[in-house]
Amino acid sequence: MFREVDGTRLRRVLIVCYDFPGIWGAGVIRTYQLAKELPSFGWEPVILTAQQCPPEEAGNIETSDGRLNSPVIAQLRSRLLVPYETYHHVLTEEERNGAAPKNGALRQMVKAVTQLAVPDGKIGWVPAAAKRARQIAHDRPFEMCFSVSPRPTSHFVGWRVARSLGISWVADYTLPWSDAHWLTARPRPVAWLDRQLERSVVRAANHITVAYADIAHSICGRFGAQWERKVSVIPTGFAEDMFDGETPPEPSKFTILYPGHHFCEEGRYGEWFLRAIDAWIGSNPGLQDKVEFVFTGKLDPALLRERALMAHPEVIRVEPLISHRACIQAIRSSDVCVVNTVRNRIPGKVYECMAAGKPVLALSGPGSDLESLMRGYPKGFAVSPRDIRGITNFLQQAIQRGRSEGSGRSGADKSVEMYSSRKGAQRLSRIFEDLLRSGGARRGSQL
Repeated sequence: MFREVDGTRLRRVLIVCYDFPGIWGAGVIRTYQLAKELPSFGWEPVILTAQQCPPEEAGNIETSDGRLNSPVIAQLRSRLLVPYETYHHVLTEEERNGAAPKNGALRQMVKAVTQLAVPDGKIGWVPAAAKRARQIAHDRPFEMCFSVSPRPTSHFVGWRVARSLGISWVADYTLPWSDAHWLTARPRPVAWLDRQLERSVVRAANHITVAYADIAHSICGRFGAQWERKVSVIPTGFAEDMFDGETPPEPSKFTILYPGHHFCEEGRYGEWFLRAIDAWIGSNPGLQDKVEFVFTGKLDPALLRERALMAHPEVIRVEPLISHRACIQAIRSSDVCVVNTVRNRIPGKVYECMAAGKPVLALSGPGSDLESLMRGYPKGFAVSPRDIRGITNFLQQAIQRGRSEGSGRSGADKSVEMYSSRKGAQRLSRIFEDLLRSGGARRGSQL
């Protein structure tokens, strides 16, 4: 049976997302938001995942944001060629108060194995997932396949399913693949093999969507400008309905929020921001009881270590991974949001901060895509992540301005609306329709 919306039969698209519905996976929020909006544009998603995330789990996006009106089917991951489990460490009370994280040796081992995994250590899932997708298609025929990475293994499931069913396939990049910054230390043979696997996906996919422009530039730069015609940028954006409703209460202190992961990851220079905080509080000692810097997200051992070295660690509060809805509420109740990035990435959380109408400090150098985005946002400001004076000047000006007035879409600039997930789903549906009209599956099979 096919669903109908307003008397129109919905076409069906298989979405392959390995980590759904756990928000610790980089592509999960993107998958959820697109899947939620696609029925409005004529497409019914069916999500295939390797996870069974309990409803009571804080990271389950369907628990926090609402259940999708679409099937979510789990084909549990295979143990074959999966050398490790993803490590989702939850902060202990001691760690939140500044203690060093435990299991450091385990984390180092996992990091070392990650460098050798091609494409991601999950490739053993492909046969079982592709078989399950074909079984699903027997009762719920698909007209399109959409695979989301990370994990790149999802693309090989999508490729196999599309080829066996004779349908078109779109490969989506939430983050880079073989040229990802966290893989730069790999042995050359491993890096070469992973790059060839990515090249095969770029050639075979009927279309490629990416979360930000730098991924598109990298794909064309490494594999040839001829692929530019089939790469489209669709920002992860924000869900409009998450910013409606009653305004959350203001915190007792002036709050500067970092709502993402990995603030002190190598290449982000987050430690310089902490030094700037020390310099600012040191010059204004009366502020230490009036301001608070809040960091949320997955465990960040480097952030905990850097906080322990600060002169004023009392102004830093580190929170564990919270639900997506709780993160949006924290953004809405904050006074200032801070985002940082690696290389020329655009972090997905920046769109949610803009949707809330908050002042946003982007720690990104001149000429970057993130700096360009901030220039187009009236409450945006970009400064080099190692510019202590620039950071302290911004913080001083922010507290002098006082409480932020934005807390929802009414507080945001109208130009922000172009980044809504609804707009993204509309663009994606047009790509699907174009492939159906042009016989994209036949063309793709010839590549």
